[in-house]
Amino acid sequence: ALIMTPDKTGIKEKTSTSEYGLPVSVGAGVRIALSPKWALGAGLSYTYLTRTFNGTYTHVNEEGVIDNLLTSGIRNSQHYLGIPVNAYYTIIDSRNVNFYAYAGGAVEKCLYDKYTILSNSIVHKEVAKGVQLSANIGVGVEFMLGEHLGLYLDPSLRYYFDCNQPKSIRTSQPLMLGFELGFRFNL
Repeated sequence: ALIMTPDKTGIKEKTSTSEYGLPVSVGAGVRIALSPKWALGAGLSYTYLTRTFNGTYTHVNEEGVIDNLLTSGIRNSQHYLGIPVNAYYTIIDSRNVNFYAYAGGAVEKCLYDKYTILSNSIVHKEVAKGVQLSANIGVGVEFMLGEHLGLYLDPSLRYYFDCNQPKSIRTSQPLMLGFELGFRFNL
């Protein structure tokens, strides 16, 4: 029997089952009024995704020889930086609180894809290629903290397209209910 040995250090999942952590996103954005009811917005968001699974960590040294092989629980954490763009329609506009509906999308890049082998705290990092694209619709509320600064909460329904990103809750369940919280500057 021919036994294939890996040619590089990496992680292999033993089962297809993962336990996912709650995705956490924060952001800041700018919204520009086009009319009394319509506005365009863009911003910057940060998202932290986690999952835990059982797998095998294989370390291949410079000579191409396996010098470490561990089966363990593995914790995967991913850090995404994104640019959301949305069109907003104002439903209720008061001096202190605004209610609105919105639709749009986002482009996100995984900056850091880290695997921690839980049995001995070895850390393995991988490079995530490409970007994550998503589309969303939702409603929101913005509490005005000043003339141009607001704190917003945007519940939404978001769909994450298959963009060959690292396995996460987004690849396992691409249609998700989300809640984004952040600061917005209104110009």
